[in-house]
Amino acid sequence: MDSASITLDNQQTITFQEKLIKRTTPWFKKLFFVQIYPIMEKAYKAELDEKEMTELETTEQSYVRHQQFSYHLNINRQCNLVNLILQYYFKYFLKGFLIQLIVLFSQLAMPFLTKYIIGYISEKNKDYYQAFLLISLVILVRIVNLLSMSHSRFMMKIYGYDIMSVISLEIMSKCLKISLLSNTEKSIGEIANLIQVDVQRLIQVPNNVVNMIIIPLQLSITLAYIYEEIGISVLVGIIIIILSIFQNSYVGRQIVKAQTKVLKSKDNRVKVTTEAFQLIKFIKINALEQYFLNKIYKLREIELESIKDRLQYFSINVFMGWLSPQMILSLTFGLYVLLGNELVPSKTFPIIGLLSILAASLQLLPISLNDLLETKLSLIRIQDFLNSDELMNDLYCDYKKVANSSLEIEQGNFYWRKECNQEQLILKNINIKVEKGKFVAIIGDVGSGKSSLIQSLLGEMIYKMDDDKPIINITGSIAYVGQKPWIQNATVQDNILFGKPFEENLYEQAIKYSCLTLDLEILVHGDQTMIGEKGINLSGGQKARISLARAIYSKAEIFLLDDPLSAVDDQVGNFILKDCFMNLLKGKTRILITHALNYCKHTDYIYLMQKGEVIEEGDYLKMQNNIVYQEIEKKFEFDVQKQENQEQKNIVQMIGEKDIDHNQVQIRDKKKNKSDLMTVEERKKGEIDSEVYVKYLQYKKNLVYQTVLLIVMIIWILSQIIANLWVTEWTSRYVSLSDHYSEITYFWVFLFLGVVQSLFAYIRAVMIVSQSVKSSSQIHNDMIHCLIFAPQCQFFERVPLGRIMNRLTKDINSLDVEIHINIAQFSTKISQILSNNLLSIYVSTYLLIFPLTIFFYICLKIQRLYMKASRELQRLELISRSPILSYFTQSLMGLTTIRAFCQTDFVMKEFSQKLDNNKQIVYYSTAASSWFLQVLGLASLIVNTFAIAYCILFTSNPSFAGLILTFAASLDRNVQQTVDSLSFLENNMISFERCLEYTKIESENLAEITTVKQPWPNQGKIKFIDYSVNYRNNLPLILKNLSFSVNSKEKIGIVGRTGAGKSSITLSILRILEGVSGLIEIDDVDISKVQLQKLRSSITTMLQDPVIFTGTIRQNLDPLETCSDEEVMKVIEECCLLQLINERNGLDTPINEGGDNLSAGEKQLICIARAILKKSQIVLIDEATANIDIETEQKIQQTIQRLFKDCTVLTIAHRINTILHCDKILVISKGELKEFGSINELLNNQSSLFYEIYQEAINHK
Repeated sequence: MDSASITLDNQQTITFQEKLIKRTTPWFKKLFFVQIYPIMEKAYKAELDEKEMTELETTEQSYVRHQQFSYHLNINRQCNLVNLILQYYFKYFLKGFLIQLIVLFSQLAMPFLTKYIIGYISEKNKDYYQAFLLISLVILVRIVNLLSMSHSRFMMKIYGYDIMSVISLEIMSKCLKISLLSNTEKSIGEIANLIQVDVQRLIQVPNNVVNMIIIPLQLSITLAYIYEEIGISVLVGIIIIILSIFQNSYVGRQIVKAQTKVLKSKDNRVKVTTEAFQLIKFIKINALEQYFLNKIYKLREIELESIKDRLQYFSINVFMGWLSPQMILSLTFGLYVLLGNELVPSKTFPIIGLLSILAASLQLLPISLNDLLETKLSLIRIQDFLNSDELMNDLYCDYKKVANSSLEIEQGNFYWRKECNQEQLILKNINIKVEKGKFVAIIGDVGSGKSSLIQSLLGEMIYKMDDDKPIINITGSIAYVGQKPWIQNATVQDNILFGKPFEENLYEQAIKYSCLTLDLEILVHGDQTMIGEKGINLSGGQKARISLARAIYSKAEIFLLDDPLSAVDDQVGNFILKDCFMNLLKGKTRILITHALNYCKHTDYIYLMQKGEVIEEGDYLKMQNNIVYQEIEKKFEFDVQKQENQEQKNIVQMIGEKDIDHNQVQIRDKKKNKSDLMTVEERKKGEIDSEVYVKYLQYKKNLVYQTVLLIVMIIWILSQIIANLWVTEWTSRYVSLSDHYSEITYFWVFLFLGVVQSLFAYIRAVMIVSQSVKSSSQIHNDMIHCLIFAPQCQFFERVPLGRIMNRLTKDINSLDVEIHINIAQFSTKISQILSNNLLSIYVSTYLLIFPLTIFFYICLKIQRLYMKASRELQRLELISRSPILSYFTQSLMGLTTIRAFCQTDFVMKEFSQKLDNNKQIVYYSTAASSWFLQVLGLASLIVNTFAIAYCILFTSNPSFAGLILTFAASLDRNVQQTVDSLSFLENNMISFERCLEYTKIESENLAEITTVKQPWPNQGKIKFIDYSVNYRNNLPLILKNLSFSVNSKEKIGIVGRTGAGKSSITLSILRILEGVSGLIEIDDVDISKVQLQKLRSSITTMLQDPVIFTGTIRQNLDPLETCSDEEVMKVIEECCLLQLINERNGLDTPINEGGDNLSAGEKQLICIARAILKKSQIVLIDEATANIDIETEQKIQQTIQRLFKDCTVLTIAHRINTILHCDKILVISKGELKEFGSINELLNNQSSLFYEIYQEAINHK
């Protein structure tokens, strides 16, 4: 394996040998982690910056490591993922094991040295040379132990992170090979959970694997020594250990079962939560916040129940982890003395020292075992995903064989689901051939299979593996412009380049022919303007044109265009058609899906589809003779001619693309303001505010609980102190020859104290766990409530979804699982330090206070330096983690586009870079922790040296000496574990701090000032009075002193050029935008004083982009269940959805995430049906029929006009035919009302702006 190699894109050859964490620092500085000190010093004095971190070397980068792992994966395909990781990382595990052996033997050496020191103290004639030698050996052994332990911790963490990043990239690699359209085994939320939760468990794999080997070895050596010292009495301990192994095995199995439920319930919660915040604008305008809140709360309750089950077994492990070593010690000593032996200090305290080490290991063993079992479960989940069906690409033939054509499909029968039967074919008997350089149109009704045909060419669909399987031949590279454009959270330029090198002429060409020149002039940073997630700060047309620019820039030979012209206005559409498709791309193969039949005459060839079949094909002249085509064309022409005069017939014009987002108004008017739309994630500075700790305690807010927990802790500490004193007294009787109690009394008291310790440790764990789960539940619910009611413009359009989900997954997981463990560990360790030190002073001399004071002073200084750096690095690490999830989920949404442009490698490298940004911070954080361990251990040598010297020179009681030496040997370990647990607690409190921030988000104004009479509104009158509004505070006005009145039942068409402010009117009525001055009245009621939920639930809004959520068709149509099935079915029939319902599973037909199992037209029809069922007096329409064929659109328009005839309707005009029925036209320009009157009145006025816009459309036509 070591000799194997791979060649990277830059021709650099990498040999498969260990090169992880190679730095230019000299070895002796690496030995003491000197390289981390400058970073820690900087963190102590000032705020750390990610740019100050040393970049990873090539061989450390995740992309390179993944290529090596993929090589290993390809030659070991039959291995499961667990075995594969063990095989590939075997040499790393081996190195960790060897270093852990040094740790083990140096730990075990201390009890042996204690035996010799006690023996030396018992001698009458003392040799001070021997004393000096013993002191020197102790110091040497401690130094070896410190160095080996610190490097072992460092290596295990770095190796674990390497495994995590490699598997993360393997998951991304798998995602790029599957279709989320045809493979519905996992949703986006579930796959994201693999990255956010399951993969994170792999970080502890190296440490846990080595522990599972080291601990049994340690156990064997310890028991062998004890047997050598006390003989057959050790059998009691062996029996208890065997019983504890069986107990751990049973509890481990139960934990795996409980963890399975936890992960499944977590997946369900994350899936619904992700969907809710993806659809937040839809949720707000429809007042569905409480509906989704209840869904999330219910799933959270199920998740918490499964977490509680798992934590019950955790508490049992805590109990057994304390009880087992106490029982071993008590019963072993008891049997030993009952057999007539004397429990002398030289035997007792070395055994106690060994068993204290063993106790820590026995407590660690079930934790490591459970971690490995849970990790195995996560790996099984990951492997199930990695084994899921990939794209079916074996039907593609060598393009050289079909060089005379661009693409062909033969006997094409395709499905969307693997388990579908012949009756569920989506595409049937498709046989098409497109010659090179031809311009081909694909037309047909909604659901006829047009988009599916494009997806079959891209390999997204499924087919039967038999003799009649389809054959697809493609010659040349592909560029794909989807019906729903995929836009990255990156600059405009990065979206267009999409990983390709910059070529100025080509880039300018792409900008020009996609009509983006004006848009780039508006944007403050031009093409360097950052685009929000999913293009949130762009209009639908702008997203479509950026997608087109990306295709032009790719220099592809085949262009697959899925109805991109429906999102742009007619003037732009005609320019793109004639200048771009027919001129610039002449000679390229172009396949255009369209509903606009007037485009067909410009194409070379036309395919007409119906119910998944090509029912006719030919050129434009031939198609005009086809009966089906003639019927569609007649409907199209009738729709165009309707309500127009004879001179203007055949005109169907777009008169204004969807508004430029309000952010663009901000950008245009504030060109000197260099702030981008997306906010930078807030990073707290300095120490965690005490208010955060107070707030965490307030979430517990149970005084009885706090009091009982304090009492439990006191009893637990006292039982430890008394047990230590008791065993000292027990062994002293053989030195002083005193006989205060019988052997049986010593034994039973010691056993009782051990049981009390274990019992109260269990009670403490149960109390901390139960209360922490309650706190986690409350903080989650508070976050969700604040988030879902947060303002759309000020928050959701500025904060990436990945950042929100990072807090609702990783941070919440820390509060669910980790923080209570940290609290328990910290309270345990701080108690042990206090009790052990007080006891040591009590049994020795008050002079011990001086070295302890020096030690703790040094600890305090080191702790301040370390904690400040650790805190800064932890915050940086958490912030650097958000882009990982954001980029991952973003990529999942654009898989089809990524594959079509053959940019999978580019995406892998970008994802790898984000992992590496996080990885380099983890490197420094781990190095800082290891440095702290070393320095703390070296400082503890002060106490160790003093304790040994005191025992050798001044102590005559071997029992007291044994107790002091035992405590002194464990002092640095206890302090280190205390600071570690404090550091982990602080890190998890940072997670709480981050969650707490989201409970302080200023919500929308939900207060109700005026109580309206029901039903309201019952007339539908709307009145704007000097109304002005801006997008956010301190930004320019986007509506200025708007005043107009809409009478009851009037139909108003809103007209204006791009960026005029049309959408702002509807957003203002819904109070998505809150007014700066003036007011809006509905039925003579000031809407700013109406309760927000009441306002929005009383208004129906139909958006341009259809919104579908996971559930059934019934739930999507009537989420609040206010209508009967009969009412629903009636509207379904009126909205041309009856065929869809009959062909599927009726109203209970499941809808996939994002409505992926529906066509764009079907989704839009469902949205229209939903709007009709709402039965509001006021209806706001934003071109809701853009993706519907002419016949269906005509029916829908008639349905809308009929059912909404008694409603007040405001329609944002994108096409003339959608507003020709309106009573009045409202013309808006630059946020100001320019004209308001009837169509005839405005058209008769040749100086009117509406007449000008209308004439431009006619002339362009």
